[in-house]
Amino acid sequence: MAKASKEIVVTLEALLSGEVSEEQVSALSFEQALRLLEEVVTSVESGSLPLDRAIGSYEHGTSLIKHLRKLLSGAEEKLRVLNQG
Repeated sequence: MAKASKEIVVTLEALLSGEVSEEQVSALSFEQALRLLEEVVTSVESGSLPLDRAIGSYEHGTSLIKHLRKLLSGAEEKLRVLNQG
């Protein structure tokens, strides 16, 4: 019987307040990380954040981008292997 995977739930507020570890970010699915990155970008672009919080948001966004690139790289490698078979 297949074991159901437990989905990690990370909110924008938790991410920006520093309550989310790198391990939790690394456990996010591509879709979850992309959604959070879109929320980070929207919050920064709104211009309503204080400078220190905007800088923190940028840092967290960079972490999400790094994770997304890693996931994409893994998917590309899988496709490369499948196409060779």
